[in-house]
Amino acid sequence: MRTRFRLGISICIAVAASQGAAFAQGAVTVIGGGLARACYEAAETGDAALQQALNACNRALTEETLRRRDKAATYTNRGILHMRNGNNTRAMWDYQRSIDMMPELTETKVNLGAALYNLKRYPEALAALNEGVVSTSGEARIVGYYNRGLTHEKLGDLQSAYEDFRSALEMKPDFKLASEQMARFTVVPAAAS
Repeated sequence: MRTRFRLGISICIAVAASQGAAFAQGAVTVIGGGLARACYEAAETGDAALQQALNACNRALTEETLRRRDKAATYTNRGILHMRNGNNTRAMWDYQRSIDMMPELTETKVNLGAALYNLKRYPEALAALNEGVVSTSGEARIVGYYNRGLTHEKLGDLQSAYEDFRSALEMKPDFKLASEQMARFTVVPAAAS
């Protein structure tokens, strides 16, 4: 049975306020019929029980005949579920599988960068996010800039962090998390030489 799929994007960010540390999660989703659709819906809404959602993704990958792009997106959706469950290592593996299948799927690189950031692998996160911010998806670029700002800050590059938070906020003026990050900065004119 052939099912027609179309690729869609959904990106969200969550902040662990109790720890004061920022965590980002993103999603590249596949919409269609069958198990791949159930996997997409679980990643998109977060309404399904985690094990049930993972089973749908696993079955979609093993039992359905998916085009390469749809299979890559399904790996990404499963990665989102792993990330949502706090298993950033498993998420990273699924994101990497997706990227290996479709290197041009730059939205997944934003997700990979988020997982690497959460694993405190900041130089690798920065490399993935540098590739992700060139996405044609505006939402992926916004989240990519925000995540890259967090990463630059962890690496001690406050100027680049500020610029990335500002870029995210310019693209989406009502982006509360970017606005909160910008509020932490004080811009001081450079001393005249």
